[in-house]
Amino acid sequence: MGKKIFTLSLALLAVAVVVFAQKPTERVGDTYYKQFDFTTALQYYGRAIKKDSGNSALRQKIADSYRLMNNWTEAEKWYARTANDAGLKPINKLYYAEALRNNKKYDEAKAYYQAYYNTDTTANAAIKQTIAGLDMVKDLAKDKGIYNIELLSINSPASDFGPAFYKEGRIMFCSNRQKPSGGVGRKDDWTDAPFLQLYESENDGSGNVVGADPMTGRQPNRRFHEGPMSYNKKTDELFVTRSNYVKNRAYTSSDKTVKLKIYRLSYLPDQARWGDEVIEAVPFNNKDYSVCHPTLTADGKTLYFASDKPGGQGGVDLYVSHRQIGGDWSVPENLGTDINTQADEMFPYISEDGTLYFASNGHVGLGGLDVFSTTLANGKWTTPENLGYPINSNKDDFGYIVEADNKFGYFVSNRDGGVGDDDIYKFTKKGIVINAVVYNAKTKDQIKDARVIVFENGIEKGSRLTDKNGAVQFPALPNRNYKFMASKDGFLPATVEAQTQNKPITVQIPLQQQGGLNLEVTVLDKKTKEPLRDANVKVVNMNTQVPVKAQTDENGKAMFEVETGSNYRLEASKDIPNEPNVRYLAVSSTVTTVGKQAPGMVYATLELEKVKKGVAIKVENIYYDLDKWNIRPDAAKELDKLVKILLDNPTLEIELSSHTDCRATAEYNRQLSTKRAESAVKYIISRGVNKNRLVAAGYGESRLVNKCACEGNVKSNCTDEQHQENRRTEFKILKF
Repeated sequence: MGKKIFTLSLALLAVAVVVFAQKPTERVGDTYYKQFDFTTALQYYGRAIKKDSGNSALRQKIADSYRLMNNWTEAEKWYARTANDAGLKPINKLYYAEALRNNKKYDEAKAYYQAYYNTDTTANAAIKQTIAGLDMVKDLAKDKGIYNIELLSINSPASDFGPAFYKEGRIMFCSNRQKPSGGVGRKDDWTDAPFLQLYESENDGSGNVVGADPMTGRQPNRRFHEGPMSYNKKTDELFVTRSNYVKNRAYTSSDKTVKLKIYRLSYLPDQARWGDEVIEAVPFNNKDYSVCHPTLTADGKTLYFASDKPGGQGGVDLYVSHRQIGGDWSVPENLGTDINTQADEMFPYISEDGTLYFASNGHVGLGGLDVFSTTLANGKWTTPENLGYPINSNKDDFGYIVEADNKFGYFVSNRDGGVGDDDIYKFTKKGIVINAVVYNAKTKDQIKDARVIVFENGIEKGSRLTDKNGAVQFPALPNRNYKFMASKDGFLPATVEAQTQNKPITVQIPLQQQGGLNLEVTVLDKKTKEPLRDANVKVVNMNTQVPVKAQTDENGKAMFEVETGSNYRLEASKDIPNEPNVRYLAVSSTVTTVGKQAPGMVYATLELEKVKKGVAIKVENIYYDLDKWNIRPDAAKELDKLVKILLDNPTLEIELSSHTDCRATAEYNRQLSTKRAESAVKYIISRGVNKNRLVAAGYGESRLVNKCACEGNVKSNCTDEQHQENRRTEFKILKF
C-alpha cells in the first residue's frame, strides 16, 4: 500500500460496462487493467494465457500487473519470461532486476541492472549508481545494534500506515480496515480494498499505544481516501492527504483518475474537537497531479511534501514551501538532485532537530522503499543516509517518525511476519551515544546553535544543532572512528576525531572566534581548477607541532586562526567514496605569518590531483645525456617533485618506468631504459623514500606513444621532436 497510495491516486469512478456473457479474453482483462483493477484483470489474463501461451504482449501485462500490485514473487516469475524477449522493450530487464532485488537475489539483480544499463548508457546514470550500490547491500543488511523494533498490537489484516504523533502521547494513522462513512460497498479498484480512513490510538501511560478508533467528528473521514497526515502541536492544525473530492463528488484529472491533495483542519479547543470545515491547505494543489504526504516543522512555518508535479527529477519528488506573513504558502521548491532521484521519494518527516527522514526506491537500498535521513548543512542537503536493517528490509519500509528526544518512534513496513498488508512498528534506539560539546576556546562558554556534522569512515552520517548547553548527541557504533566538524557564524570551523568504545563518550570541540590573524586555505582540483568541497585540511604550527583540522566548504575554503611570527605546514587531502581505484593525492605546503599583524588574513591555495591506480603519469623534463643513465641536475629537480608526492602520501607504492625512442636496437634500448629507471629509483631512495615502495621498469621502445617505429628494416620519417615524445619517464600507482 505504501507506493500504491501515491501512484494510485483514486481510480474508481467510471467502471466500464463489460459483457460478461462473452468468453474471457485478453481484451476484457485490458478493460480492468485500464481501471487499475489488476486483481480482476489477472483473472482474465490468466485464462487467456492458457489458450495463447506464446503471447509475449500478454505476458508483459501479467508481469506489469503483479509489479503494480507489489507482488514481487509473482512479478519475478513473469519478468523472467519477458526480460530476454527480443520482441519486448528493454525496460523489462530493469523490472526483472527490481523484482530480483526485492526478493533478495542481489547478484542476479546486479546482472540484469547491468544488462539494462548496456541498452542505453546515456540515459541511465541512476542505474549505474544502483549497480554500484548493490555492493553495499550486505553491509546495509547487517543489524548494527542501534534499534529494537516491535510490531504494534493496533495493526489489522488490512493496510495500516502513516503514523503521526498526536496529543498526549497518542498517535494517528490511516487504515483501510473498514468501509468509509457514506461509502457502502465502495472500494479502491487498485487494491480491491476499502478506502483509507483516519484512526487514533491511546497511550496506556507506559509509553505504549493501544486501541484503534476511527477519528471522531464530521470530518475528515468521509467517502474516499483520507491520510496520511501531519499534526502540528503549536498551531493545532491537522494537514491531511485526501482524494480530490468535495462532499460526494470526486474530480478527475486529464488521465481520468482522481489525484491527491493536502487539506487542513483546525482544532476547536472550546469544544475539544476538530472543526467541521476541511479546506485546501495550499494553493499549489492541482487536479492533474498529486500533492500529498505533508510534514510540518515544529514552528508550523515550513511544509515538506511529496508530489509528481511536472518538472521534477523523476516519478515522485520531495518539495518544500514556507508559510508567509499572512498565512500564504510560497511557491514549492524541489529539494534537488541530492535527495530526489529518477525514481520515487515520498513520506517525508521533519524531526525537531532538523533531520529530514523520507522513503525512496531510487537511492541505494535493500529493495522496495527504504528509509533515509538528511540534514541541511551550509544551505545544502547532506548525502542521504540509509538507516539500514532492521528499519529497512527488502520490502517497502516508509513512514518513519521519531520523538523529540530521538529515543523512539514508529515506521511502516510490509515485510514478512506482519499482521496485514502494511504494518506499523515501534522502534527504540539503543547502542552507543556520542555527546559532542561545542565551546568558545577563549572564554570556555558553551556555544548554542552551532552546526555539528559527524563522519564515519569519511562518510557523512548526520548533522545537528547544539542546544543551549552547547551539546548535541549522535547514535554511534562501538569501536568505530568518528570525525566531528563544528561551525558557527563568527567562529572558525574546527574538526575533532574520536574513537568509540563500548560505552558513551563525550567529545569537546573548541571554536576560535574570528577577528585575530586568520588563515584561509583554498583547495582546488589541479586539472579543472574547481573548488573541492569536504577536502580535509590540516594546519600544523611548526613551533608547537599542534595540528588543527577542518574541512572545506562549498567554495573549497577552510578557515584557521593562526599566530603572528610563526611558520605553518599545510596538508590537504580528499576522499572519494565508493571509488577504491581513484584518489586525490595529498599535498603539503608551508606558509609564514612572519611580518603579519592582527587583525588580518593570510591566504594559501593547494591543488589536489585526481589519479587512477594503474594509469601512467608522465614525469616532465627528465633528460639524460646520450647513452647515459646518471641523473643530471635538471632531472634531479623534476624527480624531487615526485619525491614530495611520495612523502606527502606515505602509503603510495609506484612503478617508475623509463622509455626510449626506436633508434638503436630494441635490446640496447631495453637495457638503457632499465638502467635509467633504476638510477631514478636510487635517487628517490636517497631522498628518504622507502625502497619497498618503488619498482623500476625499463620498457625500451616497446611502448611508443606515436607511430615512430624504426626497428629492423622499418624506416622512420619522424622528426626529432616526435622521437622525443617517446623518450620519457613515467610513474604508475600500484597501491594507494
